[in-house]
Amino acid sequence: MRKLLALSSVLFSIVVTGAADFGPNLIVDPSFTKLGTLPVSFSVRKENNTVVLCKKRTDPGEYTMVTVPLRKLIPGRLYQFGVRVKTADISAEFTEVCNVEFYDKKKFREAKVLHVGKGSRDWHEISMEFTPGEGPFDSAHIVFFLQRGVSGSVCFSSPFVREIKSDLKRLERENAELDPAALPDALRPELEAMRSRYVERVLSEMPVDAATGVEQYRHVEWNALRQLWKAAGEFEKVRPQVAVAPEFADVILGVATSAEKVLPRAASFRPLPPKVSLSAAQNERESFQLVVFPAGRDLRNVSVTVSDLVSADGKSWRNAFTIMPVGYVEVEPGTGADYVGFYPDPLMMHLNAVKTVKSGDAQSFWFRLAVPRSQAPGLYRGEATVSIDGKTAFRFPVEAQVYGFALPDRAMLPLAITYLLKEKHLKMWTDMLTDYYITPDNLYNLQFRQERADYYGPDFELLAKMKQDGTLNHFNLGYVDEALDDPKDNHGMKFQIDRIRPRYEKAKEFGLLDYAYIYGCDESSNLVNTDLTAKILKKEFPDVPLFTSAYDRGHGTTGQLPSWDWYCPLIPVYENTPSAVAEARRQGKQVWWYICCGPLKPYPNIFVDSPQIEIRLLMGAMTAKYRPDGFLYYETTNWRKHGNPQSLGEEVFTDWNPNSFGHVNGDGYWFYRGPDDIPLPSIRVEGFRDGLEDYAYHEILRGKVEAAKVAGRNSAWLTEAEEALRIPESLVKSLSEHTTDPFELLAWRQHMAELIEQAE
Repeated sequence: MRKLLALSSVLFSIVVTGAADFGPNLIVDPSFTKLGTLPVSFSVRKENNTVVLCKKRTDPGEYTMVTVPLRKLIPGRLYQFGVRVKTADISAEFTEVCNVEFYDKKKFREAKVLHVGKGSRDWHEISMEFTPGEGPFDSAHIVFFLQRGVSGSVCFSSPFVREIKSDLKRLERENAELDPAALPDALRPELEAMRSRYVERVLSEMPVDAATGVEQYRHVEWNALRQLWKAAGEFEKVRPQVAVAPEFADVILGVATSAEKVLPRAASFRPLPPKVSLSAAQNERESFQLVVFPAGRDLRNVSVTVSDLVSADGKSWRNAFTIMPVGYVEVEPGTGADYVGFYPDPLMMHLNAVKTVKSGDAQSFWFRLAVPRSQAPGLYRGEATVSIDGKTAFRFPVEAQVYGFALPDRAMLPLAITYLLKEKHLKMWTDMLTDYYITPDNLYNLQFRQERADYYGPDFELLAKMKQDGTLNHFNLGYVDEALDDPKDNHGMKFQIDRIRPRYEKAKEFGLLDYAYIYGCDESSNLVNTDLTAKILKKEFPDVPLFTSAYDRGHGTTGQLPSWDWYCPLIPVYENTPSAVAEARRQGKQVWWYICCGPLKPYPNIFVDSPQIEIRLLMGAMTAKYRPDGFLYYETTNWRKHGNPQSLGEEVFTDWNPNSFGHVNGDGYWFYRGPDDIPLPSIRVEGFRDGLEDYAYHEILRGKVEAAKVAGRNSAWLTEAEEALRIPESLVKSLSEHTTDPFELLAWRQHMAELIEQAE
């Protein structure tokens, strides 16, 4: 999965949201009328009165390009770059075709890259947004080409690079609507100062940095500031009920769901309600966030605790909540993020308090409720306490409703997720992975016909215990590379077969073969040799499923790659090939799906800067709607792009660089290293598990519906339950069109829970 995207690349068209005003096209010759003599394999023709530039490669060794200059680009401004394209007979699933390249004194500095998909045979637009200025540059141009080594043809028309103009009049209008008189006296000076600093910076003619350039269009900080003013006023209605010490009148308390990200310096949250309520099934985890926002002075040693929860009949539930301060990592310009700055991600479970919360920063505390399988159903109440520098500042009630049904110990969706390298405190790591429904596994063990001592491999005693405990999902016996043309050593397969053989026998000895698979030919476009790989393996291990993410949009049904058992396309390919998916299943095959460093917006992903709701929807409602046979993810600890990172310590604003692959943040890692390299989770892996739990609700209800049908019941409950199983379009219309409202998601989940409890 790691080879899929190059730097600054975009897999799919990114559509500018909102009412955008564009500047003029900055490409000097967008109509291709002044190109002069064209390089080999390029041609120009007219099509429907439009000049079209085409490249057709028949010689794999040939590599030429056409370059067109750009007019001056201004660092810090936000631009849209795009072109209309169509392809024919492209040999790779995704292919680089067009760059904006930046140079300084004729030395290459960086590139923004557009890709096309293999199936893009009709004219369509591909585009991306970018902000120049990651390094100095004195010139830029646009380059048209076909990625080296890829055969086929691509045609271009109507390219553009244009500035996205911000609606600054809207900012001026909304700024005038903010009423300082509505703010509490203790909060007014800081909130007015925050507004003044923002307006001075963003309404400037020249943005001072790339972050400001993005904000001038995105308005993330501005929307958060307006919400902050609203929350400040509304919290005053609750303050008398929760405040213990009057000297903290300049502190706002807020809440957010676990399906939201609260940016510490562009914080959007709701005011603390009179009580905070959660609901969860037995054997489920569910969370919310408390936000502490000082608006006048820095706070020292901020901590939060929760009392025991108590049921109506007086039964005590100890340690129901785990409270973890949220840590922050800094996203830099040039990654396509809607906001440039610190994002919430690591959960600092090793900290009991936050040393300093600066005035104007929002500090989140993650409240995770863990319901034991044996917990009696009912309503439990307790109290949370916020302490500042050793003094009790606030208290507020919390309550948890426990449903009368339990979730299974393992995910109801098959998973194949990599834990690549053996880390220090290995048992702590494997325990944490298991807690998030992840079977410790490695897709790439034996890759490149190598046996590496530092790679994690199957621990059969652990897997056997997980089977006994009911937590075992799937695991890989070993990776296989493409078979070689040379028949020597069984077409180069002998090395990996010889090392998989003892693992196969061990799995059989422990009774684990039903959970095993063999993965290989990761994202391969060499389908002939990839299919030969499977043919050879089937003779050696006929009772183990063979699993690949090779680029076959037919999923083994068109004769190109028939010998594999499980196929795994990217989520957009899965969505766009429903007939092939159905035919593959008719033939007894499975079709999973995956994400990695792509797809990008508007598709869901698990990046640091992705909306938190996306991964929960993908693993829950989207999985329920599209019914993949499983989910694959290539790595959960891939943080080594910049060398081994420093372990996180006491500071919540960390030095951890989230840019893990290309220009995406958090790709390939869901966990962090804490002190002494202990594992720390992220809020993203919390969302992953939450989504799987949502999916479990759906599948439990589906089982109840099937049982009711078998029993011949025909009731109002059955009608309502069948309707609830159909994912509403307001929640998920498609993979790229879905709700952003966490309360709509939670209402869907609650409705399913109520129907499960009502089932006979």
